[in-house]
Amino acid sequence: MKTINYYLQGFGFMDTKEYIASTFGFMATKQVFTWSSIIGLISSFLQNYLGVPLVVFSAFVLLNVFEFFTGVEASKRKGEKVESRKMGRMFLKVGTYIFIIWMLHSFSMYIKIPDFFGHDLKPFSILYWGFLAGVIYQLYKSLMENMEALGWKEAGGALSFTRKKLKGFFNHSDNE
Repeated sequence: MKTINYYLQGFGFMDTKEYIASTFGFMATKQVFTWSSIIGLISSFLQNYLGVPLVVFSAFVLLNVFEFFTGVEASKRKGEKVESRKMGRMFLKVGTYIFIIWMLHSFSMYIKIPDFFGHDLKPFSILYWGFLAGVIYQLYKSLMENMEALGWKEAGGALSFTRKKLKGFFNHSDNE
């Protein structure tokens, strides 16, 4: 430590403590280090095992939360009974989505399909992105329906626009 302090003094610092405080300021606290480490570990886990960055997963979680709470409010407005059992349904659905995303990402990363006449085929990658897009669409559709039931006319317009653009990709019935 004396050697490091000697060199730091050559740059105008008294010791490592002053150097760290001057260089990193508020970031040199245990709390910042702890939170940065936790966020880094979660981000690394999500990227490596689900194939999505933390910001994408955060948006996915927010979409689920908004869909859930607007669904509860829409049910109340319709006069339907809100049951705590339905929260378990939401957790099971989200868990199923995450499990399938993990499984497809694992397949796309670790199963190598041989080239086919010079073309690099990646069927599991296509399934992964297709499933992820389908889940996001399903959550979006449900959120827009809930918001429409809560009186947001714009939500119905956005949903109608999306359905027109995706006509043929998904089956839409009048009963949805």
